[in-house]
Amino acid sequence: MGRSAIVVLGMHRSGTSSVAGALSMLGAAPPRTLMSPAQDNPRGFWESVVLADFNDRLLAAGGSRWDDPRPFDLAAVSGVDGFAQEAAHLLRAEFDDQSLIVMKDPRVCRLFPFWGEVLEATGHDVAVVSPLRDPAEVAASLTRRNGFPPRQGLGLWLRHVLDAEAASRGRPRVFLPWSDFLADWRAVADTLRTRLALRLDAPARDQPHAVDDFLSRDLRHQAACAPGDDPLAIRAWQALTHLARHGEEPAIHGELDAVRAEFDRRIAADV
Repeated sequence: MGRSAIVVLGMHRSGTSSVAGALSMLGAAPPRTLMSPAQDNPRGFWESVVLADFNDRLLAAGGSRWDDPRPFDLAAVSGVDGFAQEAAHLLRAEFDDQSLIVMKDPRVCRLFPFWGEVLEATGHDVAVVSPLRDPAEVAASLTRRNGFPPRQGLGLWLRHVLDAEAASRGRPRVFLPWSDFLADWRAVADTLRTRLALRLDAPARDQPHAVDDFLSRDLRHQAACAPGDDPLAIRAWQALTHLARHGEEPAIHGELDAVRAEFDRRIAADV
């Protein structure tokens, strides 16, 4: 039997930790060196400290960082083959030979072309789960945690979700409205089993409510009724939620390409 990797591909503050944690409870192996819980995420980040540090170094090698809204150019990285060899080594150290792993780090939204190739080269079939959270909620969460103005938070949301969507297009993937996941994770797990052919377990008999307890309603601290006042964020949110509800459509892909091109022009003009 082959090995599979679930890549949780979502923006910071978009529910990626809760999705990765729940998937771990359902049988996907988490990384060995988990990031410690923090005040802004008391139930844990469910991501590898080692891989997060690696991703920061990879971004820096390309002249970027996690909160940079500019496009990331992998071709600008000197010694990318060495990074790929190190990444393969770190994957083995973090996950051993587990048949199903879950990899989560919001930085991977901008690095997915790199990680997709590394995962395949190490023998993994790659499936993508992309949590979607209202961009206004994400921006509000970033304001609370990092002090970012709303426009900056919305720009970072656009960078991450647009890059993640474009880079994962053509791969097995599910877009997952985070509110749906919190409301009925069992239905979402069934969707992932069916559409991505993932071998997810039912909760253990001695812990039937473990996932329910983990996903209690107090996970959500900001709530919004509209995706902010950024027209590009509104268009991207509408297109992504359409993909989540109706599946892949070339016309929606074209709309997202247009939004990404316009956003890139905006960022270039701001620099």
